Parts: sequence; structure tokens; C-alpha cells
Amino acid sequence: MKTDLAINTAQKASVNLTPAAAGTSNEPDASARSTDSPATAPNLGYRRSFAIILTSVVLLSFGGKLYEIILPLMMYDITHSSVAMSSMKTAELLPNFFFAIFIGVLVDRVNKKRWVLWMIGLQAILLLAFAVLFRSGIHLLPVYYAIGFLLMTLNYGYFNAEVSLIKLSVPARELTSANAKLSFAETFVGIMGPALSGLILMLSDISDGLLITSFCYLICMGLFTRLRLAEQKETPRQSRFTAEFLEGWRAFCANKPLVLMTVFVVFLNCTHTVISTTSIYYAKDDLGLSSSLLAVVLSASGAGGLAGSLLLSRLRQSWGLGKVFAASILLNVIAYLLLFITEGLVMFAVALFLSGFAATLYSVSVYAFRQEQTPAPLMGRIAGITGTCFRIGMPIAVYASGWVIAWWGTSVIFIACAIWNLTVLVFYVRTRLWNVQ
Repeated sequence: MKTDLAINTAQKASVNLTPAAAGTSNEPDASARSTDSPATAPNLGYRRSFAIILTSVVLLSFGGKLYEIILPLMMYDITHSSVAMSSMKTAELLPNFFFAIFIGVLVDRVNKKRWVLWMIGLQAILLLAFAVLFRSGIHLLPVYYAIGFLLMTLNYGYFNAEVSLIKLSVPARELTSANAKLSFAETFVGIMGPALSGLILMLSDISDGLLITSFCYLICMGLFTRLRLAEQKETPRQSRFTAEFLEGWRAFCANKPLVLMTVFVVFLNCTHTVISTTSIYYAKDDLGLSSSLLAVVLSASGAGGLAGSLLLSRLRQSWGLGKVFAASILLNVIAYLLLFITEGLVMFAVALFLSGFAATLYSVSVYAFRQEQTPAPLMGRIAGITGTCFRIGMPIAVYASGWVIAWWGTSVIFIACAIWNLTVLVFYVRTRLWNVQ
């Protein structure tokens, strides 16, 4: 569920990597930091709130990683068809395309805590329903597609609100540290999730993974009931929905660097999502890997993501955000070329490692840039608008890739995506984004 930029994984905490602002206006000096300091209680309060968010991110990331691996395998086990796998992925992408803008406006209006509880709880129920249908032998693909559609709608609703929750629960001076911890947690799960998936896939029924995911989500519901926010910045209910959307749209259009970055993300996201689905089909159909071995091999992507997370701050300080983003594109070109020429497990794992490394640089750069460019009151709306734009081409590209694989095989997808990314890189280095720090 977090594949799009996460890939999966990546696909979820937005990371602010700018240097933390000096705490001169509201920060008490060292001499004031005693047990009697009035700042102690708020400090402990935000740490408790962040601990709840961090724990929930770990559980949701782990559950999402299980779902991300298990659902395509379920489709493959039922149909052995690349078209069915790509159709399910398309169903998951459509909600972000159709509803992201409206969800962004809603998130800016509603109570964030209640919203998150509904998003997580409904996902847990749908996952339980999915597992029951699969165990009962009711393999109605349209029903499965509908559940995938609803799951991703709710998932995006949670993700959009998570960005706002972090801003509401963490002081501005702690955003860099907090987001770095969230990014590390997600990428660490990127390694452990697939490895643990390998053990889960050894169980008698593959749908056990959906039950475990649902259980993780229910635990998160319990944690979020204990979350306390310092403030709830809600738009007054009497304001018009359309007016709020237009305010966000005007702010987005006026931000030329963000618009330009969005254009590049539109083109790049098409290949990222196609590759994630094609790689699983290639491993199962061409390399003949078992589901458990595939899950373990996919942890190479998580290892690359973790390496990228550890090096990202240093790379940005040395190169700047614009060049880090360009490096992610170039690494993806290399990874896709390796997938094109690979004939064995080792090269496949190396390609996945590079792809995971690039995915972290890519997704964190995009979300850090968006976060830095967007004022907090508009975060939900700008996230919704850009989220929709990011996915404009993804449903068509993913659905078409299923038919391309069926007609000409996976090699055509790998080489086409490499050429596409290289072309985008040539245009990118000629823009002002190249020099963004």
C-alpha cells in the first residue's frame, strides 16, 4: 500500500531535512531546563505523542509491507496472469487520482485524530473481509479490485492526515529530528518486512498475511486513541469547500518550483510503479522463485532504502536537494538496465538494492521539497493536489504494462523504463531545480 513512492516505502512520512531553526524565540535557555521548568510538561507531552505516531508508523509500515507483497502473489496464485496483477494495482491507484484533492481539503477541515481512527479501522475491516473471501474460495476478481480500491482510498486518507499530525504534535525546532526518525523506521521495516513475510508465506494459507496486517492496524487504533495534540487547527465549518480548494489551488499554481517538480514526478512515477509490479511477476514467472524466497530477496530493496536513509542528510549537505533528486533518477536508470540484463538471483538482488536506494532518495527529496514549500495551514490541500497530479499517468501506465508483459515479456518494460528515466534526467538537469539546496 505504500509502494507508489515507497515505495511503499518509501510512499509515506514526508521528511524535512533542512537544518532545524534556531530556538531563540520560544526555546528556554539551558539554565531554565530544570525539573521546575514550565517547559518540561509540554516537552514530555510532545515526546509521548511522537512516540505514539512513531510506533504506529512502524506497525502500519510493517502491515503495509505484508499487504504490498502478499496481494500481488494472491493475484498470481489465482490467475497466473500479468494482466490481473496490473489490474489490481490499477484499482489501488485510482483512488489517489480521483479523491486525493478532496481528501486533502477534508483533512484540513476535520479533527485529525478522529479521521485517522476511522481510516485505520475501516482498513482493518476490509482486510478481514478480503481474507475471509480468499479462504472461502470466493475468487471474484471484481470484488477483489473493489476492496483494493477502497483500501487505497482509506490508506491515502490516513497518510494525508499523518503529515498534519506530525506538524501539530512536534515543535518546529524538532521536525528535522522527528521526520528523520520516521524515515529510518520506515526503511528499517522495508528490510524486516519482506524477511518476515518470507516466514509468513511458509504458513498454510497466504491470506494469513492479511489477518496479521489487520491485527497491526487494530493495535494502531488503540494507540491513536491515546494521542493528545497540542492544538487542532481546523478550518471553520462555515467556510465553503470549493473556496478552500481554490485557495489551495492558487497557492500551488503560484509556487512555480513546486509546479515544476510536480511535472517531473508525474513522468517518473509512471515507471516506478510499473517496475514494482513487473519485478514481482518477473521473479515468479521468469526466475521461478517461491513466494517465501521472493519475499526474502525483496528485502534487498529495503536494505537499499535503509542505506539511502542513512546517507541522505550527508548527501544533501554536500550536493543539495536538486542534485540528490537527479542522482535518484540516474540510479534508477542503472537498476532498470540491470533488471533488463539479469539472468540470475544475485544480479536481481543487486538491481533491487539500487532501486531501493534510489527510491528513498527520490521520495524523501520530493516530500521534503513539498513540505518546505508549503505553509502548515495549506498542507492537506497542497498534499491532495500534488498527490493527484503525481498519479495522473500511473493508472494507465500500470494497466498497459500488464498487456505489454503478456505480449512481449518483462524485458521490454525494463528497457523502456530505463530509457524513459534517462530522457527525463536530460531535461531535469537543464532546469533551476538542479541547483536547489
